[in-house]
Amino acid sequence: MMRLYSALFIRILSRSSDVYLLKVVTLAVAFSVSIVVMLFSIHQFGYDTGHEDAGIVFRVLAHNTDKDYTGNRLSASIPRAALKRISDRFDDSGTITRVKALKKVTVLVDRNPPAYDQKIYAVDSTINQIFSFDITAGNIDNFAKSTEVVAIMSRRTAWRYFENKDAIGKAIRLTTFGDTLTVPVVAVFDDFPTNTHEDFDIFIRYDSSAIATLNFTPDQSSVYGRRASGEVPPPFLAATSSHLEYLFQPIREIYFGPRVLSEEARHGDVYSMTILICIVSLIFLLAICSFINLSTITLPNRSKEIAVKKLAGKTQFQLLLQFVYECFALTSVSLLAAVVLILGTRHPISAVLGIDIVDRMVNSNFVFPSAIVLMVFAVVISPVFMVIRFIRASPIRLLSTDTITFPRFRRIITVVQFGVSIFLMASSLLIGRQINYSLIKEPGRNHDQVVYMACPPNISDSAVHKIKAGWPDKNPNVRDAVAVSQLPNQLQGKEVGSDLFVLEVDYNFRDFFQFTMLEGDWFEYTDRDSVVVINQMALKKMSKVDRHVIGIMQDINSPFNQPEQPVKIRHARETTHNWICFRVEEADIRNTVKWIEGRMHAKGAKGKVYYSDEHFEIWLAYQDQLNALSRILTIISMLLAGCAIYGLTVSLVRDRVKEIAVHHLFGARLSDVTHLLAGGLLRQLFTALVIFGPVTFIGLNELLRTFVYATIFSWLDLLYPMLYCLVVIVGLCVFQAFRLNRSDFISTLKGRS
Repeated sequence: MMRLYSALFIRILSRSSDVYLLKVVTLAVAFSVSIVVMLFSIHQFGYDTGHEDAGIVFRVLAHNTDKDYTGNRLSASIPRAALKRISDRFDDSGTITRVKALKKVTVLVDRNPPAYDQKIYAVDSTINQIFSFDITAGNIDNFAKSTEVVAIMSRRTAWRYFENKDAIGKAIRLTTFGDTLTVPVVAVFDDFPTNTHEDFDIFIRYDSSAIATLNFTPDQSSVYGRRASGEVPPPFLAATSSHLEYLFQPIREIYFGPRVLSEEARHGDVYSMTILICIVSLIFLLAICSFINLSTITLPNRSKEIAVKKLAGKTQFQLLLQFVYECFALTSVSLLAAVVLILGTRHPISAVLGIDIVDRMVNSNFVFPSAIVLMVFAVVISPVFMVIRFIRASPIRLLSTDTITFPRFRRIITVVQFGVSIFLMASSLLIGRQINYSLIKEPGRNHDQVVYMACPPNISDSAVHKIKAGWPDKNPNVRDAVAVSQLPNQLQGKEVGSDLFVLEVDYNFRDFFQFTMLEGDWFEYTDRDSVVVINQMALKKMSKVDRHVIGIMQDINSPFNQPEQPVKIRHARETTHNWICFRVEEADIRNTVKWIEGRMHAKGAKGKVYYSDEHFEIWLAYQDQLNALSRILTIISMLLAGCAIYGLTVSLVRDRVKEIAVHHLFGARLSDVTHLLAGGLLRQLFTALVIFGPVTFIGLNELLRTFVYATIFSWLDLLYPMLYCLVVIVGLCVFQAFRLNRSDFISTLKGRS
């Protein structure tokens, strides 16, 4: 009997092969994009959840509450003087530890080639009470109990430094500017998950003298903690300043939290992720609507089959179960096709998302299979309510020439399909434009960035002054500019016969980078190049203070988490203008950077604009990935809208084939048939515009209200999706008219009479 049913179902498939193929294609595309975005979302929202008891781990942030302060108000750099007050907030109910990032460290291991620009973390011995370590070699207790500076490292780092050799007991040499610190390895731990806010690969014991040996400032560091019980304490004011308070940020909130000064963390964007999830949900809804609509095409043609089965003794439940099996088979084929499509496009997808999509699929948690089951269930049961109407009908009703149709429901679902398509395309275009315009979406999180570009050759002081004075007026997103001989975080070349680096700058250098003078004065505009300003490290390196020194300023490398360099700063001459730095607003920063490049190229400069903050540049690349994904989803939504419209034209042709046959026999032309087919769809398209247009306009305007710098949404944004739907409708109706022109209408009329 099952073989008979299978043969009958295959015959049904062959009679409506285009409809069933469209069902499979539509669902396969919807499943594939849903799976990809779902896995990407699980990866994104899973940041810092791999630590044991991650919910009770936090980070301390310094918050500047001064209303006149400009720039980023949050900093992860906590002074050593504040540790006692922070620790007192927990008493015996928690633990804190310092975590200081040491960048641009050279690591030497035996006779292996040096590993340059490594990032090391100096931490207190209580680090194992904050983070959970899965030790694969050595003993973590040796790190906590040792009185010397020792190291622990991840398994991938041990492999990179020591290859197949055992790392335990071996020493690594850490070097900056010729100063070397030898550190033995006492333990190797399993790699932290890839979705953690920082790459914690090497830890050394926090020792002030050792940190100073590597030319870093030991008095500032990040602070992490873990509470034993209860909630994290509320913020509290610092003792030294009424405008400074300390916040406790749960570790799970770091990735989607605000960007913070002096941190090494990666950051995501919960707004963009939420928008992507909404777009994919609408794509899946569009696919389900198309699946239901296509089911209304095939069900009337199976009336005789259902009638015969009812006469043969099949119960309503058995008939319903059979249709559920058929829907499940189609859905399974579509899901399999989606998986094959993902495997075939694995590398492009991984390049866009920055994750191995197949690895995430294989090693996903229970959320992924649960979501797949829910999606399959939603697709399988979506046409059931229409099937119930057929299986409840009597055999006489099913065998009559007046077949069961769903005219009102089909009009409604057509309007919904058009409305969802318009909303998807309009919102995708708007969000893509918004992401490019404004990266930051919450008050207090917008601040400026420093970008730099090579100076044009032989540029004069007057030309530099015109750039600094005139460009902010021409482009309000450019706030200030300064010319320098070297970049503060990329100093090279020492003064002859001295350990000091020489930096020649414009007089507004200190204000531009917001450095603080500790003693003395900064340059005046009229000062000659004979006077100098030094930093704290230079003061330590000098045997005596030169009479030309007019001031001492703070160390300039600490904000970059780099080893401090002794710097002597001079007032610049024209011949030393090697770089021009610009302080620009983050709003619309991509277009601002292009504007700067264009203006600089017109002055003879070469190359491109670079970002001083590498983390912000990574953030831009991340936003570009999400924007690229948004554009891909826009194209997919357009394709699915086209497939939905094709299904609507097929349904319309089958409903009105008798009417079209009569018109054709009375001499109707191709344009007349096209007009007959397109008329109804265009009316439903404009009905969808009337209903969904205001919803789209109001909904997206409300979304834009959450952005600090928002683009403008107008009714013209609805014109593009409307034109697309209009062109597709007319094109597919012309195609159907050509097909009907070759049909045998006499046989059609006889078969339907």
